[in-house]
Amino acid sequence: MPTKTLLIFILLWASPLVAQESPRSIGDGKWQFLPNGIALPEAHQKDVQDYHGVAVDGQGRVYVAYYSSKQNPETRTLARFNYTPNENPPFKFDRFLGDASWVPGRVHGLNIIKNNDGEERLLLVYNSQKVILCDLDGNIDKAESWSVKHRQLGKASDGNRSPLSKHLGVYDGYKSNVLHELHMQDGSTTGYKHGGRGNGFDKTSTAHGIGVDVEGRYVVADRGNKRLVWQDPNFKPIKSTKHPGKQLQLPTPGLEVCNVQFLPDGSAVLPALNAKIGFLKKSLKSECGYEMDGVITMPSELIKKGYDGIHDVNLSNDKKYLVVAVWQRKRSIPPRLFVLKRAPDG
Repeated sequence: MPTKTLLIFILLWASPLVAQESPRSIGDGKWQFLPNGIALPEAHQKDVQDYHGVAVDGQGRVYVAYYSSKQNPETRTLARFNYTPNENPPFKFDRFLGDASWVPGRVHGLNIIKNNDGEERLLLVYNSQKVILCDLDGNIDKAESWSVKHRQLGKASDGNRSPLSKHLGVYDGYKSNVLHELHMQDGSTTGYKHGGRGNGFDKTSTAHGIGVDVEGRYVVADRGNKRLVWQDPNFKPIKSTKHPGKQLQLPTPGLEVCNVQFLPDGSAVLPALNAKIGFLKKSLKSECGYEMDGVITMPSELIKKGYDGIHDVNLSNDKKYLVVAVWQRKRSIPPRLFVLKRAPDG
């Protein structure tokens, strides 16, 4: 091998930006691990500390929210990828959204909601009390698009809006565990708030993520209590009819559940910080209408390489791929953004 070629090979092999893991089967052989199935441009990878949110729009495009520890005028916090299922990689970088002013404050939650005209909007929730609602190109100068900051959100975690709701809701999930309702048109507070910290009725312990099921109800990932809890479209807790005094819920034993992402068919995926990904399916046996449908546990050898703190996961619209964002526990290990491909018989 020529000396120059050998040197390039050694540098690439040693670089933390180049994943050394090879595709392999995990999850009882039902999924193929693709470490290079999705990636930011290389110049932007080196300063990323954590990948936080994954959203998928109606066209199948994927949006990834992330936080960079080192920042410069070129640093961004939200990227869009085109879905090309028959190509390698299946998710190709398209563009960044927003500008450098979006970077400070650590973005945490990312969802796609619809405005009153049925148009899709990206909702970004920051730990630093900032909330951004923008169109799918990152514009905040359109109707029902804005950037606001509210002191009531001590350390916010996530937000969402059901198509049956008038307002959108944002959780102060790391402090008070109170959900605050915001006006769609300008992001101002409505004065309505719900919940609080605890493990009882209308209480959560780190309300980390909030999804919307196919019935239009809110489903809160109550990470500290290892459960999902249901709210109606007015953000009011839904009472259990089988267990008086309790909120409608579904335990997620063994899962530090961070979020819940639903598909139109009623299936859902649950990212969990303890290196697991859970699945839900519709069920007539369960009071909430859903039941657990299996769990992927990341192999120990991948956990050692940083594929453990699974912060958000979303399915491609055709359910062939999972896009996985990792909150990195060990600062000495590069952050992880990867893809799982469903096996033909998975």
